[in-house]
Amino acid sequence: MSELASLIDPSKRIGTVTRVTASAVELTLPNALAALGRRGLAKGSVGDFVFVDCDRSAILGRVTEVGIPDRQRSVLEHQIETDPTVEPQGRIQLLATVSKTTRKVTRGINTQPRVGDGVYLAEGGALSNSIKDALEGDMKRDSAPLLVELGHLSGLDDAALSIPPEKLFGRHCGVFGATGGGKSWTVSRLANEIVRIGGKCILFDPTGEFAGKVAGAKQLAFSPIDETGAEQVHFPHKNLSEIDLYSLLTPSPQVQGPTLRSAIKSLRLAKALLAGRGGYVYEEDNGRKKFDIGGKGFVEVLANGTIRKAGNSRHALSVAQISLADEINSDLCDFDLSMLAEQIRYECVKQGSNSDHGVLGNFGKPDDFALGACNHLNVRIETYLGAPELACMFKADGQDIASVIEEFIVDGAQRALVISFRDVSFKYNARELLLNTLGRHFLEMARGNRFVANPLVCVLDEAHQFIGRSIGDEHNHVTLDAFGFIAKEGRKYGLTTVIATQRPRDVPQDVLSQLGTLFVHRLTNERDRETIERACGDLDRNAAAFIPSLAQGEAIIVGPDLPAPLPIMMSKPEKGQQPESHGPEYQKYWGATKPAPLTEES
Repeated sequence: MSELASLIDPSKRIGTVTRVTASAVELTLPNALAALGRRGLAKGSVGDFVFVDCDRSAILGRVTEVGIPDRQRSVLEHQIETDPTVEPQGRIQLLATVSKTTRKVTRGINTQPRVGDGVYLAEGGALSNSIKDALEGDMKRDSAPLLVELGHLSGLDDAALSIPPEKLFGRHCGVFGATGGGKSWTVSRLANEIVRIGGKCILFDPTGEFAGKVAGAKQLAFSPIDETGAEQVHFPHKNLSEIDLYSLLTPSPQVQGPTLRSAIKSLRLAKALLAGRGGYVYEEDNGRKKFDIGGKGFVEVLANGTIRKAGNSRHALSVAQISLADEINSDLCDFDLSMLAEQIRYECVKQGSNSDHGVLGNFGKPDDFALGACNHLNVRIETYLGAPELACMFKADGQDIASVIEEFIVDGAQRALVISFRDVSFKYNARELLLNTLGRHFLEMARGNRFVANPLVCVLDEAHQFIGRSIGDEHNHVTLDAFGFIAKEGRKYGLTTVIATQRPRDVPQDVLSQLGTLFVHRLTNERDRETIERACGDLDRNAAAFIPSLAQGEAIIVGPDLPAPLPIMMSKPEKGQQPESHGPEYQKYWGATKPAPLTEES
């Protein structure tokens, strides 16, 4: 039998079409009955892939229902010890059209089946080759096209499924599944396949389960070097945005907010003046520098880099701020954060009392009321600067992660970067803020066309923690939207993302709608399944009915470039690449002898 002819194999006929609807057919299944002692010979069960023979074309379908007509059910019970005379019937969901001559798979049903058409079990090799040919049809490459090897179609061990990266990651990708469904294995598989075919990816690992699980990846962590061998890094606070800082400090809108904003502008001005911006001359006295602002007055910069306002010229300060507006009006925390509390104290001066120092237009004396109102803000600043939970941003322990990322991007030999957030605390929203800021950093790099000639895939696990939420209070909050923006606009810049979560209902719909290819593992929550159905136009209720009963490692893959929703058994990650996602080891730790109680001496 020729390769083309194997699409329809007469020996695999299982029934005949008896009824046709717009998206499904009903058929007889004479050999589907599990007769006594011959169960293994039955043909036609729920989940089987089949071809409906339509002359020049074949319609790919999947059996979704098998049953006995109501009028024959009593006969089946009475004849349980003999060969029953009942005839099962089934229902097939129609998926795609396959040309018998070219074996090209096309989306939709181009030829409607007719009553009397034969139905045949699909041969795995022929089916996988048809899908492969369809996916590779428009790939332009001198050598063999690059393919991401995923696994095989469920129930067909010989139907391997490989997808070009353009079809898989080009429109972003989502991986969804409840605990134990195989989501982490799929993430590991995708990351390792990117490395194998010579791509670049960065995996954001919130739990540390992917440490050492991506071949050849450089490991980074926001903690001292541990047993995984990860290098310690920190995120420089100068790359935080001003709104990030506000969401951390949550100043009150009445006094603290305006004072904080004024202090930040003063620290930026002091930095610019000390760097010689504007060319202003100064007089120095015991470390203090009094800058002459064009004869309008002086701006006094102390030795620690702060600006003292009390008794000095308001007009001179305003003129300096206007002339150096480009230096001052930054969105980043590019100033000495350790001096922020001190500068806030210098900001607390009386604004309207011109006679206190006898000079018209000068700042007045220190304002004890404003200083008292800002006392809680200063306590928060000093607490956060010394908090271990925020050391990843406010301390310089380890390498600068921005520099490590830059080195990774330009080094063609580096293929993967795994950034562990396991030791970053949820306290003060440090974890969410840090990862969102990193995502924003990548987006800015993408907007600078850094990835057009070197596409990058960002893999975000536990995405529901970092997308579609806000941190801070009602007056000072930042929306965790960096990866949402990557999903919306990163594709045109060569930056795409893989979003993995066990709670798809917590991912905003506008982000889900941007995902092209989806891997849907077992989901038992009804709201999660409804969310996936709304996000996937191709995933109708017949295909979605399989989701709650998917086996571990099994997923339904849906995408605009795939001929239909396809159930796939993902290949098990190789030894050493399986994520550490197991649960508590009760057998190992429970039932042991209880430790001796602590004494006063101990």
